Amino acid sequence: MSKDSVLVTGVGGLIGAAVASRFAQRGCAVVGMDRSPPPGFKLPFMSHDLPDPHRWYQVIREHRVNKIVHAGGVSGPMLLNDSPNRIVQINLDGLTGLLEAARIEGIERIVGFSSVVAYGDHPDLSEITEKSWLNPSSVYGATKAAGDALVNAYYLSHGVDMVTFRVAGGYGPGRITPCLIRLLIEDALAGRKSLVCEDPHRTRQYIFVDDVVDAVVQAMGQPKLPQRTYNIGPGVLHTASDVINALKACLPNAQAEIDPAGMRWNSFGIGLLSIEAARRDFGFEPATDLVQGVQKTLEWVLQRQAQR
Repeated sequence: MSKDSVLVTGVGGLIGAAVASRFAQRGCAVVGMDRSPPPGFKLPFMSHDLPDPHRWYQVIREHRVNKIVHAGGVSGPMLLNDSPNRIVQINLDGLTGLLEAARIEGIERIVGFSSVVAYGDHPDLSEITEKSWLNPSSVYGATKAAGDALVNAYYLSHGVDMVTFRVAGGYGPGRITPCLIRLLIEDALAGRKSLVCEDPHRTRQYIFVDDVVDAVVQAMGQPKLPQRTYNIGPGVLHTASDVINALKACLPNAQAEIDPAGMRWNSFGIGLLSIEAARRDFGFEPATDLVQGVQKTLEWVLQRQAQR
């Protein structure tokens, strides 16, 4: 893998930044992409305002890219709610341009990111596998479900080797979009009280960013993968009490309580997200428990605050 030239999109976000850093550490030639370079980004960079299709060919040819991690695009249903058509343009048109460039340029492997919200709500909270019914309730979720279908069709019709990850509640250093764990840490450091809702109709399933990056590296290194989409999550359900206990293990003075009127952030209307396919096909196994993840996120929050 050290001989690979890897394009990583979305390097200004949680997963893209961590993936770019990991592949660079492994000795790969890495080029980053986003609308603008993130502060302190030291690797080669090319701007790309999705869905511009021509930019894919330019970066692939100039940097002799043979593998791609596509973490760019609209990153959650909380963004661009007043511009649903823009969500479609960025996520679906952007993906179409990537798949077509990969077909023409002969890219060896692409790992991209779908989302757990592609499943929508399953009120019986049954276990969710990659074969479960997709029932997205947001335009963002619909673009992820449609994108997965497009990836599968390009593979079956044209041999484009792309896989996507339906990721659960990602968190950790670098996440600046709404995140319950980061907010609880910030409240605790400021001496504010936090209220968290435990909704019996919804679940929380937190996956630390480093574990997601591990999955990317493992999937990228496999010579052949038998399916196009994989669930990536912790393999367990987290209660509000689990989250609060992890917070207090790192910040004993934190004032956080369960309350029906509290925050419902980062919860999903589904049961356990099965990760058995990822375990079977590329050895994925989450390594970071909640306490470890909260501690690492705390250290990052403290570092950010010290730099202000």
